[in-house]
Amino acid sequence: MAIASIWVAKNKSTQSPQNLVNYGFMGMTITWALFTFILALGLEAILPSVLIFMLLVLSRASTGIFMAMPQIGLQSYVMTESTETTTRSKNMALFGAMNSFGMIFGPLATSLLLYGGLLFPMWFAVALLALVSLALFMIFKKKSDIRSDADKASEQSSNIVLNQQNIIKQSLIWLALGFSTYVAIVTLNMTAGFYIQDKFFLSSQQSALYFSQCMVVVGICLVVTQLLIVKVIKLQLHSLVLIGILTMCFGLLLSLYAQSIVVFQASYIFYGISVACLLPAFTTGAAQAVTQDSQVKMAGYCTATQAFGLIFGPLVSTYLYQFDQNLPFYFLFALMILVGICIGWVLVKKGEEVSSFVED
Repeated sequence: MAIASIWVAKNKSTQSPQNLVNYGFMGMTITWALFTFILALGLEAILPSVLIFMLLVLSRASTGIFMAMPQIGLQSYVMTESTETTTRSKNMALFGAMNSFGMIFGPLATSLLLYGGLLFPMWFAVALLALVSLALFMIFKKKSDIRSDADKASEQSSNIVLNQQNIIKQSLIWLALGFSTYVAIVTLNMTAGFYIQDKFFLSSQQSALYFSQCMVVVGICLVVTQLLIVKVIKLQLHSLVLIGILTMCFGLLLSLYAQSIVVFQASYIFYGISVACLLPAFTTGAAQAVTQDSQVKMAGYCTATQAFGLIFGPLVSTYLYQFDQNLPFYFLFALMILVGICIGWVLVKKGEEVSSFVED
């Protein structure tokens, strides 16, 4: 996923956002079908287990390549169509809410579809992806991306002015915010189950039950907060960052010093609010840091940042957990405070530059 994101960012002029979404869904349909077919072969013991494992890894990796494309296409489309910061934040929060609905609906649907057999949910997902791919192909066929020579010349000149290094430099602090947020998400998901068991001296079955309840709580808070951002609350970029970092830090402190499982679960309310604010702040701030012609590149780097965060998070959290069960939470707290200070400094500096320009 990370490699594909960087490749798209470096070759952004070859594909439109619509094509990226289209190719991504078609690729996911094919690779997910292969993954499910290989699982079926494994369950029937038709091929050696080592070969099955290797084929599963390859098919799953190929799915990750295509998973990056719809995210990049969607984000770049929103950022090029929306010019105002508030509108961008609302649209990204809306898509985040839809993503959260999917994260809630998916496990629920899977639990019901399992009555049809172990692989029935997998084949159902393949059929669903195929239908979505067909619908997208029909829609985007009517909106083929035709560019004039003048547009291409303008885009090329724009790319010369704003190259890869400049894009990363201008958006580095926002990429750091996104990286930190995804590290926090995966760390809280990875270590919470073990942490609950060790901290409150519970059995594996009890800790799994309480952890699943935490996931329900964070999912509901995530959706509600994102819908409030879209429909009710008009938050500026700096407000999203401030609320997101403060609620994340408060949730971490609550988890660390919780004396009962109920208090620990309550911390996930603040995690849901925090992620709902930080994710649209991350994508909006990154998009705002570059020009309109660089939005596909920026979306590629944002998706790569997500992938790197999902890689780095499990490595550092499990490593720290070996020394002390509280270390991953302290690490996240320090990371969020550091990123918050850096973003605050950048926003204050930017405000001073704007006010100085107005005075001149």
